[in-house]
Amino acid sequence: MPVRVRVKIKSLKGFKVGETIETNSLLNTGYIGTSPEIIIPIKLAENLGLWPPPNDIVESVYDTAGGPIRFYTIKHGSTIQLVEEDTESGELPVDVVISPIEREVLLSDFVIGELGIIILNAYKGLWKLNNDPQEKIRYSKSPELW
Repeated sequence: MPVRVRVKIKSLKGFKVGETIETNSLLNTGYIGTSPEIIIPIKLAENLGLWPPPNDIVESVYDTAGGPIRFYTIKHGSTIQLVEEDTESGELPVDVVISPIEREVLLSDFVIGELGIIILNAYKGLWKLNNDPQEKIRYSKSPELW
């Protein structure tokens, strides 16, 4: 079972600035970023007011397992916040990458690190926060598809 966590995404651009949506997101350590970046499906982008995209969108082609795919990046397009029953992180400004094929939110390794998430067992879906007590274990959320 991969590790998924609950997050709150707040739009900073587009036609619904301030719109907030909570959803489960997949931790993807193979998604290597040099800045805090998340991938969201077009359906979620629509709900956040980020699709159709604002004028400052950057189109780029990513190499994926299925071949090259065109993505749309909005620099500083939202904030993301980890949401658990017993804690919430601060809001982290992120670049939003809108995917025409992805169906769930993906967090890059950069974002995973900035949120203080430590993967204990990827196969079993076990994780914790870097400020959790030693014995604390958190469990993966279910997939949430858009």
